[in-house]
Amino acid sequence: MEKYTLKCLECGAEYSDDHFRLKCDGSHEPSFLRTEYRNKNLTLREDLPGMFKFMDFLPVSRCLDVDGAPVTYKSEELGKRLGLENLYIIFNGYWPERNAMMKTASFKELEAPSVLARIPENHDSTIVVASAGNTGRAFAGVCSSNNIPLLLVIPEESMDEIWSVEPFNDCVKCITASGNSDYSDAITLANMIVKLDGFFPEGGAANVARREGMATTVLDAACVIGSIPDHYFQAVGSGTGGISAWESCCRLREDGRYGETVMKLHLAQNHPFTPLTEAWNNGLDVFPELDTEKAKREIAIIQAKVLSNRKPPYGVRGGVRDVLEESKGSMYSVTNEEMKESMDLFEELEGCDIHPAAGVALGALIQAKNMGRVSPEDIVALNVTGGGESRLKSDRKVHYLEPFATMTDIEINGPDAEMKTASLLKAV
Repeated sequence: MEKYTLKCLECGAEYSDDHFRLKCDGSHEPSFLRTEYRNKNLTLREDLPGMFKFMDFLPVSRCLDVDGAPVTYKSEELGKRLGLENLYIIFNGYWPERNAMMKTASFKELEAPSVLARIPENHDSTIVVASAGNTGRAFAGVCSSNNIPLLLVIPEESMDEIWSVEPFNDCVKCITASGNSDYSDAITLANMIVKLDGFFPEGGAANVARREGMATTVLDAACVIGSIPDHYFQAVGSGTGGISAWESCCRLREDGRYGETVMKLHLAQNHPFTPLTEAWNNGLDVFPELDTEKAKREIAIIQAKVLSNRKPPYGVRGGVRDVLEESKGSMYSVTNEEMKESMDLFEELEGCDIHPAAGVALGALIQAKNMGRVSPEDIVALNVTGGGESRLKSDRKVHYLEPFATMTDIEINGPDAEMKTASLLKAV
């Protein structure tokens, strides 16, 4: 019997997983697929490496060699400062004293193993991943250590984010989007590459394995707490992490041993680039067409560059709008100043450096507490999506990946883009 099937949230069609399916074949509005597991009960597999201890709720049949897994603990000092009796930190990063051993210091290390383990072993095509930094670093690290062919597409300004504590394997290649390019230009370039023979798309938010990997944060929190949290805070770019968190809440409610709590999602973006926040707070059903140049100017200002997706899955069935509605959630706008204050506060009280995106999430929690959206006795889960990078880089030697080619934003969006792309990729 199959471990799981894939179900369309719009029409209900179910599919056996062919390891690559990203969408329904039906003629209807865009909709996500969602995994339906035969076994509704989560059993932790402590005999398996890293995040694969959640194998029961991962759409995979094999494990990869990984160490990273979320680590949930109850905060004392930060919780006391914020007046929260039950604040739980879901820490994703490098913090040996808390047994947090992510070699990329980012929770994107939860996405990559799940996505890659869904692919059949010894598949001979190259997976293509577009990233603004953390996702690319995670895929590069996992692919390198497991000898899986990978082509990264990264905005040139984010190349400093593609590092590893181990030398990169030759199976990992990188092309940059340069000029005035941003993450969305990198996605456009990646979409052209996957049309070429020998390449296939990772799939982004549409890939159930990506969402299930990120969903392990809430699974870990529920296992530690013993129940589903009342509130969940996370910074988002595409919003996929929020979607994943809600899907894990639904799965835990089906399990029945973690209560029936409808976990409220509190998702945050870095001001002034806050298109998801604006769309939700303005009650929009469809994500608006953004002014490209205005968006790029705003992205240049924000410090949490990983939150810079211009084309998030907002209106798709099962997307950001739907999960916010179902969870009775909220969205927030956090300035660079608020973010920096939150990062400093966390390091002062908890004892570990955190990434800017995690600072945005904590900034949103502070706003929510001040607005009365969170009560002192509520169970609150704060997803620290990255941390301990300074410690990791002081403990280990860091290696950087060099790109083999580049395309400017003008070339990427020009009339000869596909021809230019094909020419650059002949040598890969």
